[in-house]
Amino acid sequence: MPAYIAIHTILFYIDLAVLVFVKEKKFQVTMLNMRKYESILLAYIYTILLLITVITVMDVYFFKHAALYEVLFLIICTVFSVSFRKIFLIMVITVPPILISAYLSVGISGEGIKILLPMSLIIPIGLVIQRHTYKMQRQFTKEHILLQEEMTKSKKLSKLLAEKNNELSAQALRDTLTNLPNRRALNNKLTQIGQQLSKSKSLFVMMIDIDFFKNFNDYYGHLQGDEALIKVAALLNEIAEKYNAFAARWGGEEFVIVSQHAAKFSEHVCEEILEEVRNLNIRHEHSIVADIVTVSIGMCHVKITNSEQLKTCCELADQALYTAKQHGRNNFYSKSGNFDEDVCLPL
Repeated sequence: MPAYIAIHTILFYIDLAVLVFVKEKKFQVTMLNMRKYESILLAYIYTILLLITVITVMDVYFFKHAALYEVLFLIICTVFSVSFRKIFLIMVITVPPILISAYLSVGISGEGIKILLPMSLIIPIGLVIQRHTYKMQRQFTKEHILLQEEMTKSKKLSKLLAEKNNELSAQALRDTLTNLPNRRALNNKLTQIGQQLSKSKSLFVMMIDIDFFKNFNDYYGHLQGDEALIKVAALLNEIAEKYNAFAARWGGEEFVIVSQHAAKFSEHVCEEILEEVRNLNIRHEHSIVADIVTVSIGMCHVKITNSEQLKTCCELADQALYTAKQHGRNNFYSKSGNFDEDVCLPL
């Protein structure tokens, strides 16, 4: 019969569409979408059972059996988790047409009993199975949802903890006043340079000290002193970024700049720093060399071949700074690449 074939075809395509939807959407049940999930499931079950009822009515009328409805009803009760009230509602809608079809086709006879007896046994069994399945599945679903929520919370907390740890690690490598990398960060940078040594490389180290900073603090106070440090640090960081170098706070009023691009660094960089610090025009009436804040610079430019020479270069830059101070401050002093040619370059 065309109608019989048409309904089977519709059932096939409904099931195919559901399978494709579930595969593509990867439907996840949560507390928020549980009602939506149940509504979709009920719509599917009701549609399938109504179509199967139509087929079964024809089966009862022509072939004197309701096997298709009975089997599908058992499958639904076993596989799908639906409350008793909702499954009973669809049963009330679908069973009477089958019984009416049986009465009209065979009446009250032995053939009718062959149809009614299996249904009277299978439907109660299906309802018992359904009740047990519903309880088990509902409990499992709730536990699964709670577990998913806990896992989601755990992932969020882990991500937040990792972010906080990264922030703390970054803060541990930053000077709290100037926000420049601190001495620990400088040591890490030097270690990194040492680990990357495969052949001799140029290294430029510049030690910078604010002239007569103790006098500044004593006269203007520590708050003004902190402001001066912040301004000088920001300036040095800007210049370091300009020349692709690394600036850090060495400690107190001392700063350091390290660069592996020594070709870009020469005396003009020191002159630029000296000039730009003076251009900040920070009053310093108790400085012996000027009435504004100035700096002294010691620098060392060497070819290094091993990590031990990194420390030596820093020590030489520090010695050059000491020499610059001895030669009147507000100037720079340079150590040459072979460590034995010293040049004093006052302004």
